[in-house]
Amino acid sequence: MIGKISRRGAIVIVGLLIFATPAYASLVLQNFMQADIQVGEACFEKVGGDDPIAYVGTDADDPFVDFSKDPNKPVDPDVVQVDGVNLLEERLTVRGMRGDRVIYTDVVRYQNNCEIPLTIQLVTDGGSATGDWGDRSARVYISSNATAIGTNPTLGRPGTPASGWDPTPIVVEANTGAIPGANAQTGAVVVAPGQEVRGAIVVAAGVNSSTTGIGTINWIAEAVN
Repeated sequence: MIGKISRRGAIVIVGLLIFATPAYASLVLQNFMQADIQVGEACFEKVGGDDPIAYVGTDADDPFVDFSKDPNKPVDPDVVQVDGVNLLEERLTVRGMRGDRVIYTDVVRYQNNCEIPLTIQLVTDGGSATGDWGDRSARVYISSNATAIGTNPTLGRPGTPASGWDPTPIVVEANTGAIPGANAQTGAVVVAPGQEVRGAIVVAAGVNSSTTGIGTINWIAEAVN
């Protein structure tokens, strides 16, 4: 037998259902925002230093550096793709000499033309460099003291105390081309508006180095405020 529910009882039951519903329902919140993307001229720039001068002498063993900016605009840069966007990558060609160390102290200058201070650091993704690293190695430095753009600071030899260079370079190990995680970044230096820091490379090539193989290392200059 089906019992009857009085009108008052039905109201009570419906009321219970109404109040019980939120405990079993999904709650969806939507918060809308909009981002308008604009593109402007870069205020953090990389320019070639004094070292990037292609050597044109007759002795093929003499060192040279070739930086693909002349002096401020890309001449023949590579293109790298990040998140589907084509970006420019400047390329340095650095020559060592078998059995010697070759030191370049002004291959690139990182300039802050912004209106705010920037903290600049050179980094890689760790892992390994590519190509031929047999009996050769490299260290990539950044200067530790920012100076006014266009000035010529007095810098010592990278890797020596009080030389004006950050003491923790990026290191590419000989033979394997490995870049240990602990050596995959330089220290960071604060660069005020209107100042710059310099990049250096030290190449060590052993007596058994091939004069035909090429070792390649990629790094990124990160600038944050």
